[in-house]
Amino acid sequence: MKVLAVIPSSFCFGLQNAELALFGALRGRVECHFLNTRWTDGEFGRRLDQLGIAHSSTWLGMFSRRLDWANLKMTAECLLRLPIAWRDFLRLYWSFRPDVVYLANHHEVVLLLPLLIWVRRKVVCHMHDPPPAIAFQKFSAWFWRKSVRRFVFISQDAQERMAALVPLTAADTVIYNGVDIAPLAAPRRRANNFALRFNWPADAVIFGICGQIAAHKGHDDLIEAFAIAHQRSQNVRLVIGGRGNDEDVARLQRLIAERRLGDVVQFCGWAPQAGDFYNAIDVLVLASRHDEGFGLVVAEGGERGLPAIVTRSGGVVEVVEEGVTALVTRKQAPDELATAILTLAADEARRIDLGRRARERVAARFDLTKQAARFADCLEEVARQPAHAAMPMSAGE
Repeated sequence: MKVLAVIPSSFCFGLQNAELALFGALRGRVECHFLNTRWTDGEFGRRLDQLGIAHSSTWLGMFSRRLDWANLKMTAECLLRLPIAWRDFLRLYWSFRPDVVYLANHHEVVLLLPLLIWVRRKVVCHMHDPPPAIAFQKFSAWFWRKSVRRFVFISQDAQERMAALVPLTAADTVIYNGVDIAPLAAPRRRANNFALRFNWPADAVIFGICGQIAAHKGHDDLIEAFAIAHQRSQNVRLVIGGRGNDEDVARLQRLIAERRLGDVVQFCGWAPQAGDFYNAIDVLVLASRHDEGFGLVVAEGGERGLPAIVTRSGGVVEVVEEGVTALVTRKQAPDELATAILTLAADEARRIDLGRRARERVAARFDLTKQAARFADCLEEVARQPAHAAMPMSAGE
């Protein structure tokens, strides 16, 4: 089965990492060609090369309804180069002859809408983060939804948010993201990489947050929580992994300095191997202020036997089991985050128990091999349908 995949790939964060893992696992059942954007740091293409997956590039940008200068400039540049993107898509489509066109979010559906309708709905949209259910998005979704044969959602929360925009069909389904399940010695023992690197006590309890550094990820709330927690426990430490724009990082650095946390909160940068980060911390934190589509880092950390503290943010609460694999707090509630930090810092036995149960849950529900097989079945089902087949009935019809 041939799949032409169009994925937003300027940088490698959760969505891109999930897609790379998925298509890496699909090798053998799927021959794939990726169409990437030229607005990129190049990492996504390098990782496709490592997987042996063919790819090419064109000018795939993004439209924005915001009217500030930066977003207006981005939209204008996207519009200016869109004819080139359409030309490149059509050339690739005719040379590769895919059985299915695969898109990893609605932005690409909007960009390629006239062409997707023309290719007669052999289109699967893997929906990670549906747009908000506001009037503008409901109106626009009514148009672009017509070009998609099937939606596959990464969580029930993502499915429910999309259903608030447009009616879904009985065929639109949820397939959770998957992670590799590798051997793990029990009981789990933390590596001392960060303790040695930052000259922290060997018995310090190290919390970690990783991924994209941006305001909506809640780093500010976590730093405020650490300011509260550190007043009551001198043994807690925080590592911030990942990357973001200079403005966001500088804001966090100022906040750390203002709260006098420079000795207990450190940045470790981007870890090429995520396992190196998870192995060197005791507790993973996801402090998101927005609704996560899934929360891949929480599943990855759980696979490594890590307990978690997460905010009640969209699909992430489907990855964890509250009180069993993770502690769950409200969004933007530093006092609650601080309480959860102190609770786990003081109870090693509970950390071990939560981590053990987290690994069991991830292995049972989010095994990459099983999730990729379900996804391949879905793609093959769409590929077998006649090009002129009617759209499936909506779930309520």
